[in-house]
Amino acid sequence: MHSENLINRRIGDIVAENYNAAGVFKEFGIDFCCGGGISLEKACELKGIGQEEILSKLYPLYEEETHSKNENYSAWEPGHLIDHIEETHHNFVRSKTAEISAYAAKVARVYGERNPETVEIYQKFLALTQDMMNHLKSEEERVFPLILEIYDSRIKGNKVSDEELNVIREELDQMEDEHDHAGGLMKEIRTLSNDFTPPEDACKTYQILYKNLAAFEEDLHKHVHLENNILFKKAEQLVN
Repeated sequence: MHSENLINRRIGDIVAENYNAAGVFKEFGIDFCCGGGISLEKACELKGIGQEEILSKLYPLYEEETHSKNENYSAWEPGHLIDHIEETHHNFVRSKTAEISAYAAKVARVYGERNPETVEIYQKFLALTQDMMNHLKSEEERVFPLILEIYDSRIKGNKVSDEELNVIREELDQMEDEHDHAGGLMKEIRTLSNDFTPPEDACKTYQILYKNLAAFEEDLHKHVHLENNILFKKAEQLVN
Protein backbone atom coordinates (compact mmCIF):
# COMPACT_ATOMS: atom_id res chain seq x y z
CA MET A 1 0.00 0.00 0.00
CA HIS A 2 1.50 3.39 -1.04
CA SER A 3 1.98 6.04 1.64
CA GLU A 4 -0.18 8.58 -0.22
CA ASN A 5 -3.07 6.11 -0.18
CA LEU A 6 -2.83 5.43 3.54
CA ILE A 7 -2.05 8.99 4.61
CA ASN A 8 -5.19 10.31 2.90
CA ARG A 9 -7.52 7.71 4.36
CA ARG A 10 -9.78 8.36 7.34
CA ILE A 11 -8.65 7.13 10.73
CA GLY A 12 -11.89 5.20 11.27
CA ASP A 13 -11.57 3.44 7.90
CA ILE A 14 -8.00 2.37 8.60
CA VAL A 15 -9.00 0.84 11.93
CA ALA A 16 -12.05 -0.83 10.39
CA GLU A 17 -9.79 -2.49 7.81
CA ASN A 18 -7.06 -3.53 10.25
CA TYR A 19 -7.99 -3.38 13.94
CA ASN A 20 -4.34 -3.62 14.99
CA ALA A 21 -3.96 -0.05 13.72
CA ALA A 22 -5.94 1.00 16.79
CA GLY A 23 -2.95 0.15 18.96
CA VAL A 24 -0.71 2.40 16.85
CA PHE A 25 -3.17 5.30 17.02
CA LYS A 26 -3.54 4.82 20.76
CA GLU A 27 0.26 4.98 21.11
CA PHE A 28 0.31 8.34 19.32
CA GLY A 29 -2.73 9.70 21.17
CA ILE A 30 -4.95 9.75 18.07
CA ASP A 31 -8.67 9.29 18.70
CA PHE A 32 -9.90 6.57 16.33
CA CYS A 33 -13.36 6.45 17.89
CA CYS A 34 -15.05 9.87 18.01
CA GLY A 35 -12.27 11.44 15.95
CA GLY A 36 -12.21 8.73 13.31
CA GLY A 37 -13.73 10.90 10.61
CA ILE A 38 -10.57 12.84 9.80
CA SER A 39 -7.73 11.73 7.55
CA LEU A 40 -4.46 10.35 8.89
CA GLU A 41 -2.71 13.35 7.34
CA LYS A 42 -4.95 15.75 9.27
CA ALA A 43 -4.53 13.78 12.51
CA CYS A 44 -0.74 13.96 12.16
CA GLU A 45 -0.98 17.71 11.53
CA LEU A 46 -3.16 18.28 14.60
CA LYS A 47 -0.93 16.18 16.84
CA GLY A 48 2.37 17.41 15.41
CA ILE A 49 3.36 13.86 14.47
CA GLY A 50 5.73 13.11 11.60
CA GLN A 51 3.91 11.17 8.89
CA GLU A 52 6.81 8.80 8.25
CA GLU A 53 7.03 8.00 11.97
CA ILE A 54 3.48 6.72 12.20
CA LEU A 55 3.49 5.14 8.73
CA SER A 56 6.53 3.09 9.76
CA LYS A 57 4.38 1.58 12.51
CA LEU A 58 1.34 1.04 10.28
CA TYR A 59 2.99 -0.55 7.24
CA PRO A 60 4.03 -3.80 9.01
CA LEU A 61 0.38 -4.40 9.90
CA TYR A 62 -0.39 -4.84 6.21
CA GLU A 63 2.45 -7.23 5.47
CA GLU A 64 1.79 -10.93 5.16
CA GLU A 65 2.41 -13.13 8.17
CA THR A 66 6.07 -13.98 8.46
CA HIS A 67 5.46 -17.49 9.71
CA SER A 68 3.93 -20.07 7.40
CA LYS A 69 0.87 -21.87 8.68
CA ASN A 70 2.49 -25.08 7.48
CA GLU A 71 5.65 -24.80 9.59
CA ASN A 72 6.76 -28.23 10.78
CA TYR A 73 7.21 -27.25 14.43
CA SER A 74 7.51 -30.88 15.48
CA ALA A 75 10.85 -31.09 13.66
CA TRP A 76 12.31 -28.14 15.55
CA GLU A 77 14.78 -28.66 18.38
CA PRO A 78 13.58 -27.45 21.82
CA GLY A 79 15.83 -24.38 21.82
CA HIS A 80 14.51 -23.15 18.46
CA LEU A 81 10.92 -23.84 19.49
CA ILE A 82 11.35 -22.00 22.79
CA ASP A 83 12.82 -18.98 21.00
CA HIS A 84 9.84 -18.94 18.66
CA ILE A 85 7.32 -19.22 21.51
CA GLU A 86 8.94 -16.39 23.45
CA GLU A 87 9.46 -14.08 20.47
CA THR A 88 6.04 -14.69 18.94
CA HIS A 89 3.56 -15.57 21.65
CA HIS A 90 5.07 -14.29 24.90
CA ASN A 91 5.83 -10.95 23.26
CA PHE A 92 2.31 -10.83 21.81
CA VAL A 93 0.77 -11.29 25.27
CA ARG A 94 2.99 -8.62 26.81
CA SER A 95 2.36 -6.15 23.98
CA LYS A 96 -1.42 -6.55 23.83
CA THR A 97 -2.68 -7.00 27.39
CA ALA A 98 -2.35 -3.33 28.44
CA GLU A 99 -4.02 -2.16 25.24
CA ILE A 100 -6.91 -4.61 25.51
CA SER A 101 -7.35 -3.89 29.24
CA ALA A 102 -7.65 -0.17 28.46
CA TYR A 103 -10.34 -0.83 25.84
CA ALA A 104 -12.19 -3.19 28.19
CA ALA A 105 -12.09 -0.65 31.02
CA LYS A 106 -13.51 2.10 28.79
CA VAL A 107 -16.28 -0.11 27.41
CA ALA A 108 -17.21 -1.33 30.89
CA ARG A 109 -17.32 2.25 32.16
CA VAL A 110 -19.46 3.57 29.31
CA TYR A 111 -21.71 0.55 28.66
CA GLY A 112 -21.59 -1.32 31.97
CA GLU A 113 -24.99 -0.23 33.22
CA ARG A 114 -26.74 -1.06 29.96
CA ASN A 115 -24.63 -4.13 29.12
CA PRO A 116 -23.40 -5.58 32.45
CA GLU A 117 -21.51 -8.38 30.69
CA THR A 118 -18.92 -5.79 29.66
CA VAL A 119 -17.97 -5.37 33.32
CA GLU A 120 -17.55 -9.13 33.70
CA ILE A 121 -15.45 -9.25 30.55
CA TYR A 122 -13.18 -6.55 31.93
CA GLN A 123 -12.82 -8.33 35.28
CA LYS A 124 -12.13 -11.71 33.70
CA PHE A 125 -9.60 -10.28 31.28
CA LEU A 126 -7.75 -8.64 34.17
CA ALA A 127 -7.67 -12.00 35.96
CA LEU A 128 -6.47 -13.70 32.76
CA THR A 129 -3.76 -11.06 32.31
CA GLN A 130 -2.43 -11.50 35.84
CA ASP A 131 -2.41 -15.28 35.53
CA MET A 132 -0.63 -15.19 32.18
CA MET A 133 2.04 -12.73 33.29
CA ASN A 134 2.92 -15.00 36.20
CA HIS A 135 2.80 -18.00 33.87
CA LEU A 136 5.17 -16.46 31.32
CA LYS A 137 7.62 -15.59 34.06
CA SER A 138 7.56 -19.16 35.40
CA GLU A 139 8.20 -20.58 31.94
CA GLU A 140 11.02 -18.22 31.09
CA GLU A 141 12.79 -18.37 34.46
CA ARG A 142 12.27 -22.02 35.43
CA VAL A 143 10.61 -24.35 32.96
CA PHE A 144 12.28 -23.46 29.67
CA PRO A 145 15.83 -23.32 31.12
CA LEU A 146 15.26 -26.69 32.77
CA ILE A 147 14.06 -28.24 29.50
CA LEU A 148 17.14 -26.90 27.72
CA GLU A 149 19.43 -28.11 30.48
CA ILE A 150 18.04 -31.64 30.34
CA TYR A 151 18.10 -31.63 26.54
CA ASP A 152 21.75 -30.55 26.56
CA SER A 153 22.62 -33.29 29.07
CA ARG A 154 20.91 -35.94 26.94
CA ILE A 155 22.69 -34.76 23.79
CA LYS A 156 26.06 -34.93 25.54
CA GLY A 157 25.25 -38.33 27.03
CA ASN A 158 25.40 -37.04 30.59
CA LYS A 159 23.23 -38.49 33.35
CA VAL A 160 20.23 -36.45 34.46
CA SER A 161 19.51 -36.69 38.18
CA ASP A 162 16.25 -38.17 39.44
CA GLU A 163 15.62 -34.90 41.24
CA GLU A 164 15.80 -32.92 37.97
CA LEU A 165 13.48 -35.40 36.27
CA ASN A 166 10.92 -35.16 39.07
CA VAL A 167 11.07 -31.36 39.06
CA ILE A 168 10.50 -31.07 35.31
CA ARG A 169 7.57 -33.51 35.46
CA GLU A 170 5.95 -31.44 38.21
CA GLU A 171 6.60 -28.21 36.33
CA LEU A 172 5.07 -29.53 33.11
CA ASP A 173 1.96 -30.69 34.98
CA GLN A 174 1.68 -27.26 36.60
CA MET A 175 2.08 -25.43 33.28
CA GLU A 176 -0.62 -27.55 31.63
CA ASP A 177 -2.99 -26.90 34.55
CA GLU A 178 -2.39 -23.17 34.14
CA HIS A 179 -3.04 -23.47 30.42
CA ASP A 180 -6.38 -25.10 31.18
CA HIS A 181 -7.28 -22.31 33.59
CA ALA A 182 -6.39 -19.59 31.07
CA GLY A 183 -8.37 -21.38 28.38
CA GLY A 184 -11.34 -21.56 30.72
CA LEU A 185 -11.27 -17.82 31.38
CA MET A 186 -10.98 -17.11 27.66
CA LYS A 187 -13.94 -19.37 26.97
CA GLU A 188 -16.02 -17.48 29.54
CA ILE A 189 -15.08 -14.19 27.87
CA ARG A 190 -16.13 -15.59 24.49
CA THR A 191 -19.49 -16.64 25.93
CA LEU A 192 -20.08 -13.29 27.65
CA SER A 193 -19.23 -11.43 24.43
CA ASN A 194 -21.59 -13.54 22.30
CA ASP A 195 -18.65 -14.99 20.38
CA PHE A 196 -16.99 -11.57 20.21
CA THR A 197 -20.00 -10.03 18.48
CA PRO A 198 -20.60 -6.41 19.57
CA PRO A 199 -24.08 -4.89 19.62
CA GLU A 200 -25.22 -3.12 16.46
CA ASP A 201 -24.90 0.29 18.13
CA ALA A 202 -21.41 -0.40 19.51
CA CYS A 203 -18.85 2.39 19.14
CA LYS A 204 -15.45 1.88 17.53
CA THR A 205 -13.75 1.15 20.86
CA TYR A 206 -16.36 -1.52 21.63
CA GLN A 207 -15.80 -3.11 18.20
CA ILE A 208 -12.01 -2.95 18.50
CA LEU A 209 -12.16 -4.54 21.95
CA TYR A 210 -14.02 -7.57 20.63
CA LYS A 211 -11.72 -7.94 17.62
CA ASN A 212 -8.71 -7.80 19.92
CA LEU A 213 -10.22 -10.38 22.26
CA ALA A 214 -10.84 -12.70 19.31
CA ALA A 215 -7.21 -12.28 18.20
CA PHE A 216 -6.00 -12.83 21.75
CA GLU A 217 -7.94 -16.10 21.91
CA GLU A 218 -6.53 -17.21 18.55
CA ASP A 219 -2.98 -16.52 19.71
CA LEU A 220 -3.63 -18.29 23.02
CA HIS A 221 -4.79 -21.42 21.21
CA LYS A 222 -1.64 -21.47 19.02
CA HIS A 223 0.54 -20.71 22.04
CA VAL A 224 -0.89 -23.53 24.14
CA HIS A 225 -0.77 -25.95 21.20
CA LEU A 226 2.94 -25.34 20.65
CA GLU A 227 3.67 -25.89 24.32
CA ASN A 228 1.30 -28.70 25.33
CA ASN A 229 1.39 -30.73 22.15
CA ILE A 230 4.91 -30.15 20.89
CA LEU A 231 7.41 -28.62 23.34
CA PHE A 232 6.16 -30.40 26.45
CA LYS A 233 5.85 -33.69 24.56
CA LYS A 234 9.51 -33.34 23.55
CA ALA A 235 10.36 -32.66 27.20
CA GLU A 236 8.41 -35.73 28.34
CA GLN A 237 10.41 -37.88 25.93
CA LEU A 238 13.60 -36.55 27.51
CA VAL A 239 12.57 -37.60 31.02
CA ASN A 240 11.17 -41.06 30.17
